[in-house]
Amino acid sequence: MQRVKSGDVGAFETIVQRHKGLVYGLCFSMLRCREDAEEAAQDSFLKLFRNRDLYDESRALEPWLLRIAGNTSRDLLRRRRNASLPMVREREGDLLMQLMEDPKSAQSSDQAATRQAVRQAIEQMSDRFRLPLVLRYLNGLTNHQIAEALGISLSNVKVRLARAKDVLQSRLLEARE
Repeated sequence: MQRVKSGDVGAFETIVQRHKGLVYGLCFSMLRCREDAEEAAQDSFLKLFRNRDLYDESRALEPWLLRIAGNTSRDLLRRRRNASLPMVREREGDLLMQLMEDPKSAQSSDQAATRQAVRQAIEQMSDRFRLPLVLRYLNGLTNHQIAEALGISLSNVKVRLARAKDVLQSRLLEARE
């Protein structure tokens, strides 16, 4: 990031390549639309470059970048709501759903039903619970990184993760009945 601060475009491109999947995944999990997620991810990297002098090198880059992406996605949601444009939900392109599927493994009908129930339960969660769950278990972020990325306290991350797991468990039990 030090080279990016000095204006090195090559170093910036390296950061984009290294983090584009993570940033896009967060944007998509918030926006649920491929085009909007691509726009938000691109805007996030532009904001990172424009505000590179504000970066505190004593801290990790990833949480700062994810916070930019989260804020950019929320701004885009607000703009869309204010303009009364309908949000298109693209289920087949959902990164979360793709990560949960393993097409190489043979699945029994019970496994397929369970996967479908998990997908539906996560999809129906509010952003408040879905985002920490996705960031923790699909993107592998630590609770500290999630707190920084979402701009919430560490204890709030823990509470949201626990509630998300409770919601997931209760919906899976309902689906089995």
